[in-house]
Amino acid sequence: MVKDEDVESFMGITGADRRAAQQMLELCGSELEQAIQLWFNDEELQRSLTNPAPSTATASASRPSRPSRPQIGREDAQGVIHIDSDDDVPMTDFDDDDADDVTSVARRAQEEEDAAMAKRLQEELYGGGGQPQPTDEEGIRAPMARTTETLVAPTYGHDDDGHDAVLEQLRRRQQARARPNNPFAQSVWDDGARSSHPAAPGAAEPSRASRLADLFRPPHDLMSHLSWDEARDEGKDSKKWILVNLQDMSDFNCQALNRDIWKAPEIKALVKENFVFLQFDKTDFAAEQYITFYFPNEGHHNPNNYPHVSIIDPRTGEQVKVWSGIPFPNVLDFHAQLAEFLDRYSLSAHSKNPVPKVKRPERTVDVDRMTEEEMLEMALQNSLDANGGPSEPNLVDPDELTKSTGALPEEKGKEKAEAEPEASAAQESAFARIPSDRPHVEPPADPKTTTRLQVRNPPGRIIRRFRLDEPVCRIYEWLKAEPLEGKEGVEFELKSMPAGTDLIEHLDKTIQEAGLANGTVMLEFIEE
Repeated sequence: MVKDEDVESFMGITGADRRAAQQMLELCGSELEQAIQLWFNDEELQRSLTNPAPSTATASASRPSRPSRPQIGREDAQGVIHIDSDDDVPMTDFDDDDADDVTSVARRAQEEEDAAMAKRLQEELYGGGGQPQPTDEEGIRAPMARTTETLVAPTYGHDDDGHDAVLEQLRRRQQARARPNNPFAQSVWDDGARSSHPAAPGAAEPSRASRLADLFRPPHDLMSHLSWDEARDEGKDSKKWILVNLQDMSDFNCQALNRDIWKAPEIKALVKENFVFLQFDKTDFAAEQYITFYFPNEGHHNPNNYPHVSIIDPRTGEQVKVWSGIPFPNVLDFHAQLAEFLDRYSLSAHSKNPVPKVKRPERTVDVDRMTEEEMLEMALQNSLDANGGPSEPNLVDPDELTKSTGALPEEKGKEKAEAEPEASAAQESAFARIPSDRPHVEPPADPKTTTRLQVRNPPGRIIRRFRLDEPVCRIYEWLKAEPLEGKEGVEFELKSMPAGTDLIEHLDKTIQEAGLANGTVMLEFIEE
């Protein structure tokens, strides 16, 4: 049952008559809001209820007069009634004939106006800015011309497979979606064209958001917009270390590096002279290769690993220095640590860099060789990490492993000094004892007994098949018997990646025991 107060409310809001109000409320199940919304959304329904059929109008004329309603239209001094195009309801103050005439005139005016608007919109869309579209004799416009668009550029840079082109397109789309008013939504791949410049005399002061954007802007003057392989080539050619800053854009401590560390003049001078500087956002496609090599076990998802800065040897790809987590060094401490690193390490061919004195923690886990207790312990630890997250960084600084863990007694120091040349001589003799007349013959492919090993070297990479039970010494024998072009008789080192373990210490272990199944080995020549 429709309530009278709902009918009065509907009439007061929409200006409809009582009959239309009652019908709309009955149609919507006495829901006032739904009836009002339907009334304003459906103009055809308005016309059908406010303009009844002739028979209905005649029958309603014989009924007693209904309560008066606000008059539609306005009358001027000469007695002429002006009706707006939207007021297409019959005028109840006139006779039936006059009301029908007024209604038909208003309806025709509305239809003509709608037709004119539709024609104008069509001309604007298809006719070029309101110009009439050419048509044939039958009034049919010509078909739209064929257009050709390019979604992804066919070539970009020097990559034939177009992978860099896809990355470039994705970067540009991300930059277009970034909010320009957000000072922390600046892409590290921006070209720096919007870098801050001194304001012209008399110009208006920049807004607060603009000042923040300039303050936290990535260091485009330091960054090298190179892929990972190109950065390594550049580092080898110019004999510069690779300095990588991986950022989490949601972490303010990472943003503070752009404000404090990379804008310090002394650090900028040191980085420009000695490093190839790369800065990545952890969600960027360009960071995937770095994350794969140096963040094992999805470590880049651990928020305690940020801010993250590391130094990479461009010759071998070995990570030799890491700053990870907070507290991050301030400007003075970071500059001092960079200077200390450059004093202790060198890219010169005749220099020998520090070696770890403490065994690096194992990064990879071979589940097939774990006991049931070890698997249960790992599952519990992963469950705790998934619920609360790791409470501290899980990355190890390789440079710390090269430093003494404490003050040694004088006697132990002398023994150590005497033992180092002996160990070095033993290592050299171990390499010299490896025969060079045993070329490698690949065994038949068998997933159960064989594996593929990838050997990376400065010119490229080599992939060979070995048996899992063959000793690591067979890799050395193969490379000494089949040396690379121009490297005959040159001593070399083999290091497992990504741990960087020198395989000369594991010659008697099998390839499977050394964890080299389907693995990668870095080949580094020792040239004097």
